[in-house]
Amino acid sequence: MTKLKLGLLPLADAAPLYVARECGYFAGQGLDVSLSVEASWAGLRDKLAAGMLDAAQLLSPMPLAAHLGIDRLGVPIETALTLSRNGNSITVSNALFARLDNPAPEPVAAGAALKRVIEADRAAGRPKRVFAHVFPFSTHHYLLRDWLLASGIDPDRDVKLVVVPPPLTLKALREGRIDGYCVGAPWGYAAEHEGVGRRLLATHTIRPGCAEKVLGVTRSWAMRHPEPHLALVAALIEAGRWLEQPGNRVDAGQMLVEARLIAAPESCVRDALRDDRDDLLSPQFVFGAGEMLSPHHDDARWFLEQMRRCGQNRERIDVEDAVIASYRLGTHGEANVMATSVMVPLMQ
Repeated sequence: MTKLKLGLLPLADAAPLYVARECGYFAGQGLDVSLSVEASWAGLRDKLAAGMLDAAQLLSPMPLAAHLGIDRLGVPIETALTLSRNGNSITVSNALFARLDNPAPEPVAAGAALKRVIEADRAAGRPKRVFAHVFPFSTHHYLLRDWLLASGIDPDRDVKLVVVPPPLTLKALREGRIDGYCVGAPWGYAAEHEGVGRRLLATHTIRPGCAEKVLGVTRSWAMRHPEPHLALVAALIEAGRWLEQPGNRVDAGQMLVEARLIAAPESCVRDALRDDRDDLLSPQFVFGAGEMLSPHHDDARWFLEQMRRCGQNRERIDVEDAVIASYRLGTHGEANVMATSVMVPLMQ
């Protein structure tokens, strides 16, 4: 068995990593994988870059930022696997939600309502509204900005955006330090469960199927360990397929609960993984349907454009070089051949 250490953050979309371990997909590919729960995306990236982790669950724009050297480390990171798509929500305080007058949970209505509140606040001389996202190079950041801009709200002038690690967002909302946050499940559910906030939008209504988390490894690690890398990707492909089978997400939710991964009520963790595709406010996770596990180059190009729009990268870059170097389709294809059909989980 090849021993590997895999890092993650305590979120519902860490489910594929636990499924791969508990259902024997890692072992089936000849891997002995330990899971290391970290506190922040910056800490996760730093440990991966320093070689303290072999691989990690990362935000999908992070390999691109590393390739461009704009993440303050400049250690090249690549991905051959999309672990999840969708899954974030924009949640606001009860006080702000009341001011918004219960808009429909879709971007145009919610954005128009927020713009009216911001204009009224400005006229009354009130402070800017503060919204949190989880990391500068994140889907949360880019989707939040994209929605605000489309609503006629300048994210740099009309509101204040701050970074708060996912497990701390609820505390910040509870204490009144922020008015809302864009973060992954189950933290939108948790705000409602505690009675301190309301989900306003799910980000799949802003950009459907947006790549959310990826499996990241440093480029040097991938070059030194090609076979374990392929086995790791193959095992997680199998786990993603299993998660798409009817009823299996109930078992996945139980795995996360029993692992005591997330410091949120058990009901919130289970709700976050429900197979409910009709509710506009539900995460609508995609873990392994069709080609959704492939690291799509169109996603990478969109992330690079968002980096340019918000001033994170002001240099002229070779977009296609960055995309090809960071999102490794060839490696994914090789691992996909290695992945078997969905197995019966060992826990049953």
